[in-house]
Amino acid sequence: MVRSVRSPMYSYNASYSTHYSTYFSQRGRCTKAQADANAAATLVALLALLIIFYLLFIPPEFRDQILEGNQTTTTGPGTGGANDTLLLATPGTLSPLDTKDIEHNIGAVYLFAKENAKILETRSNLYVRTTFMRQERANVTFAISDFENTDNVLLTFRATTRSKGRLVIRLNGNEIFNGPITQENVEPLRLAKSSLLQGKNTLEFESSRVGWLFWRVHEFGLQTVQISADVTDVTQQRSQNSFIVSATEKNNVQRSVLRFAPDCEVTKVGKLDITINGHSVYSTLPDCGGKVTIEFTPDILREGENLIIFRTEKGNYLVDLTKITSEMKQITQPVFYFDITQNTINDLKAGRYSVELRLKFLDSKELKTGKINFNGHETNIYQKEADYKRDITDWLVFV
Repeated sequence: MVRSVRSPMYSYNASYSTHYSTYFSQRGRCTKAQADANAAATLVALLALLIIFYLLFIPPEFRDQILEGNQTTTTGPGTGGANDTLLLATPGTLSPLDTKDIEHNIGAVYLFAKENAKILETRSNLYVRTTFMRQERANVTFAISDFENTDNVLLTFRATTRSKGRLVIRLNGNEIFNGPITQENVEPLRLAKSSLLQGKNTLEFESSRVGWLFWRVHEFGLQTVQISADVTDVTQQRSQNSFIVSATEKNNVQRSVLRFAPDCEVTKVGKLDITINGHSVYSTLPDCGGKVTIEFTPDILREGENLIIFRTEKGNYLVDLTKITSEMKQITQPVFYFDITQNTINDLKAGRYSVELRLKFLDSKELKTGKINFNGHETNIYQKEADYKRDITDWLVFV
């Protein structure tokens, strides 16, 4: 905002004195004084009401000047009055760009799955027994925490005591074995995944009933009872990285491009998924050993921290040379023009006015740096304060 400021040239005081000589009686004087007081109170109330209405209906900028104690008069733009606004403009956000493109380099990413044999539960001894009058059972519970990545669940044990009866085993209420045990080292029993549950699982052991042969005893002694499984560790099949986008980049990006080079064996890997801030930008089987270029919408980017996540469901990947490029649109710095009336020019030449450039920033915490070019005269801005002022009278051009 550019303003012209005029200082008062002179002032004067005027005083008046009036002498009244009137003779009244004591009662007449009281009546006159009371009437004058009532008239004065009415006048003051009327003036206060007029001032209130005046303040309500005048433009806000004039009202602020009056309330803040600025008693200088303000006239229309360029008319030659004191505090005349010659130019009032809002440049908006000004962004310096030293390069056309902004690049974010992401470090190399390794993605792989590791399969480990894991013991889910083990018992040193179990004993089950059935007679004509009584049946003794045994239970074993185990937990599966990652059902999706748990496979090849096996039950193994040794039978140290066995009879002519049959051993019955149930998994979560479903019978999975019912037969005689003829040798000490029993073949591992695979537990079908369809009978397994996420979380707690229960194996029940019992021996078959003796029926009408009441003198018989069916019993089994089991040692080293163990439930094991192959559990795939997929924590390394996902990698997260971050990069920072400035306000300048966010507001002026025109095109966003993701580039990377995947190193993998195409017959041994699954599709590669890449997301940026939760938005999928790539999800397919890549050209292993080649280079991939993907364009995505700049709306996905956000000011501040941005997250890029790589994920695969199968195989090993090395994702290298990853780069996110923001191609910036052309930015032109704002230019403003204004005219000065002949009356104002005359007052400026006579030295009655000075012209001041004023800038108002949004905050008083961040450092502001920049340049202003006024009629070929360049000045620098380097401050944290929200207000900037400079006298530019000598830089004006009169045509």
